[in-house]
This record gives sequence, structure tokens and C-alpha cells, in this order.
Amino acid sequence: MRLPHRYAVPLLVLPLALVAGCGGDPASPAADVTGAMTNTTTPPFPTTPPGRTTTATKAPTKVTKATKAATASTRTTRRTASPLPTRAAAQPPKPVTSLAPVPRAGAEPTTRFPANEPAVGSGANATVGPVPDSEWSRMAGYSWTPGCPVGRTQLRWVRVNFWGFDGKRSRGSLVVNASIADEAAAAFTSLYGERFRIRQMKPMDSRWGHNPKGPGADDYAAMEADNTSAFNCRYVGGQEASKVYSKHAYGTAIDVNDFENPYVADDGTVYPDRYWLTRRGPAAGVFSSSGSAAVRAFTSQGLHWGGLWSNPDLQHFDR
Repeated sequence: MRLPHRYAVPLLVLPLALVAGCGGDPASPAADVTGAMTNTTTPPFPTTPPGRTTTATKAPTKVTKATKAATASTRTTRRTASPLPTRAAAQPPKPVTSLAPVPRAGAEPTTRFPANEPAVGSGANATVGPVPDSEWSRMAGYSWTPGCPVGRTQLRWVRVNFWGFDGKRSRGSLVVNASIADEAAAAFTSLYGERFRIRQMKPMDSRWGHNPKGPGADDYAAMEADNTSAFNCRYVGGQEASKVYSKHAYGTAIDVNDFENPYVADDGTVYPDRYWLTRRGPAAGVFSSSGSAAVRAFTSQGLHWGGLWSNPDLQHFDR
């Protein structure tokens, strides 16, 4: 067999190596050549073709549905921020349903009337409408008689809640002229918001009896009972001989808390009692001054206060 050319040199040198090994000097050139050949021997077959490098190959990973779901869940978790803790919403205050009763004063109404009606709905809950048949039947022949300056169609029925001297929420009724009905409702709504006390609020009708000094229902009995009212077809109080109709006969005047806010007639007589005439400081049910919130509840609606008259009528508002 013919050997490749690259293996020819080692075979020719081999006899020389044997001769040197039999008695030659280890430091001879022959020994050096043999050592050099031994150290430079190359493997007969190269493991990597020339010009290529080896790269580790990673086995492909099989992607399953479970793997995809887990990956998607991880991505979603990273993108979704944790919600911040929220503060509990403040609860609205509970509505006030009663107040402390007003202590007895040095003077109290002498006439008592049946208990007030309970309040209806929340707040003042003021309503305005036509005078109902049931009320008109009680008014006819008392607070209204033929010849009065206004008739039923010109009057309105105002219903509103108020704070009583007993601390309870009650409901009252007024008959007023249609021209001031909305203003009256707004004024009493303001009084409710101010927690202004009202003794009672009942319309002038047969329950009060006839006026002993002229037409209309008995306004003097209503004042003694500390009643808040409006329409009453009567003459000016304390001046009945003049036969001049009061603004109450038109339904354009309102009297509030007669006892706490007395009226001084031209002759100096005080109705119904003079106890509160000189006690005008802030007190339950009292119109203390023109700048008080209770008075402004009416004057802001375009009504005038009788407390500024030369003969003051502290209970009176009109247009």
C-alpha cells in the first residue's frame, strides 16, 4: 500500500533513531528531532471541517396551551396595577327630627288649641294650591262673608312644616292671596331652616267663632292662642269703628306668633299681652330686629315688617 506523502519523513528517520538509541548521546541532534516530531504529531482525522466553528444547539421547547395561559396570566399581572385603598365615603348627617322644648316664659298664651298636626315629608315641604272645599266650608260666614274685597279664586292654600315650641315638627295651614302665596311658602321655608319656633298655624275659620267687634272670624281669640294666620275678612284690629278693611281682608298680610310679637293699637292698647313688648332680644319665636334672620325671611320676599311702624305691629308682615 502506498502511504500518503505526509507520512514519508517519519519512516525514513526511524532507523536513525534506533541507531542513536543503541549507544548514542541523549543530547545528540537525533534525539532532538525525535522529540520534536513527537510533540508536533497531528491527529490523523480533523474533528471540525476547516472554516467552521461549533455551536451548541438547544433542543426546541414544546409550547403547550397551559404554558401560553401561564405566560398570558403573568403578563396581565405585571400590567395591572394593584388598586389603591379607598377611604369610606362620609355618611350624610341624619336629619333632625326634634328640638328641645322651649322653657315656659314669664307670659304664656291663655287659650289652648287642639294639638298641631304632625309634619309631612322632610324639611319644610311647603305646598301651594287652591283652597279645598273642606276648608272653604269652614271659612264661609266667618273669615269670608259676602262683600269681602276678594273671593275664593283669588286665595291660595299654603301648607308647610314648622318647628313647634314643644320641639316637635308640625304641619300648619294658611290662606293667603294668590299674589303672595309663593313668597309666603318661601318665607316659612326659611323659618324652618332657621329652626324658628311657631306655636301653631291654623287658618281663620269657624273654629275661632265670630269676631265680636265686626266682620270676620275672632282675631282676638286667635291672638290669645298665639296663632299664626293670614286671610281674615275683618277691619283693622283695635279700629273697627273706622270700618277700614285690614290687609288681612285681602289675604296680603300674615301675623306670626302674636303673643311673642305683640301689636300696639293707636290708643296704646297692647294685644294680646305686653310682656314681650320690651323683651326684644333673641328668644324663641321672637322677631327681635329688622336684621334678624327671621324678619329677613319675609322682607327678602318683598314683604314689609310692621315692627318698624310708629305703633309697632311686631307680628305683622304685608305687601
